[in-house]
Amino acid sequence: MKTRSIFLLFGLMILSFQVKSQSAASWEVPMIEVKYQESGGENTLLKIDPGFQYADLHYDGRVFRMFYNNANGILKNARIVDQDSKLQVARGKGSYFWGNARFEFVGGEVFKLKRTRNRNGLEIIGPFGPVFIVENFGINPVKPLNEQDFLAHTFFVFDQIKATQKPPADVIYYAAPVTSFNNRK
Repeated sequence: MKTRSIFLLFGLMILSFQVKSQSAASWEVPMIEVKYQESGGENTLLKIDPGFQYADLHYDGRVFRMFYNNANGILKNARIVDQDSKLQVARGKGSYFWGNARFEFVGGEVFKLKRTRNRNGLEIIGPFGPVFIVENFGINPVKPLNEQDFLAHTFFVFDQIKATQKPPADVIYYAAPVTSFNNRK
């Protein structure tokens, strides 16, 4: 009787440790990290999905998700969403070709953009000056003036990384097979 209770107690202890160790594990996707450092020494982190589908900006205690709706790399499909409240903070509108490219923020602010290209880079100019500069195929630092300027700059950093990099080989995209039925007789 005594040995049976000792074995039962020992078995329950092993089972409880095993259940606890399995429930404590968390799973995360490894992300590409881009670090910003403000003049005050605070760090802001941009985490980019390895498949370049979205980016999460950890800024001022909030998390913003940046992505292209329907995975189209066109400015009018650009979205910036606050992950805590699920509120769309900004959305892209217009086109650079027609000269009406802009980010429209939830507060009603319209952030008009102009793009100039050269052989080795590009420059995106906002209402307060340059928002994003690429010179000699490298991203140059730009000092943003307000939160909208910083969010637009960060979106273009994500877009440049997405345009110049390829997803690693271990990222697998699943697409449903396309079949066609030929009913000719």
